[in-house]
Amino acid sequence: MFNWKPICLMILAASLAGCGSGKTPPKMATVKGKVTIDAKPLASGSITFEGTDGSIPTVIDIKDGVYEGQTSVGEKIVRIMAFKTVPLNAGGMTGPEYENKTTEQNYLPARFNTNSTDKRVVKEGDANEFDFGVMSK
Repeated sequence: MFNWKPICLMILAASLAGCGSGKTPPKMATVKGKVTIDAKPLASGSITFEGTDGSIPTVIDIKDGVYEGQTSVGEKIVRIMAFKTVPLNAGGMTGPEYENKTTEQNYLPARFNTNSTDKRVVKEGDANEFDFGVMSK
């Protein structure tokens, strides 16, 4: 009787060898810098490097006005956010389910985050040091 097992295993191995997505991982680079608000270091927040090519955005924490992390190379839209704790009913919602509850609210103007047009080019092998000065109003 003919043994099909070795042939099936060879076919399976050959098919699995070609199962990759075919895409190479993106080239990564370090980005770092300082973020000030009204000329003082931003105590805490986040900075997002969002690829203009549809690549996955990178979010990096800001602490004491400094950030550092890895993102993919290429042109990026920069979005900066900082949050404060506010009562949940501050948005006009009323009722017992909103009393004594809080939420986090971004307090930076939209021009620094959702409406940002600020772009930087992240290059492989470069310093990629970007400083940002935001205004609270």
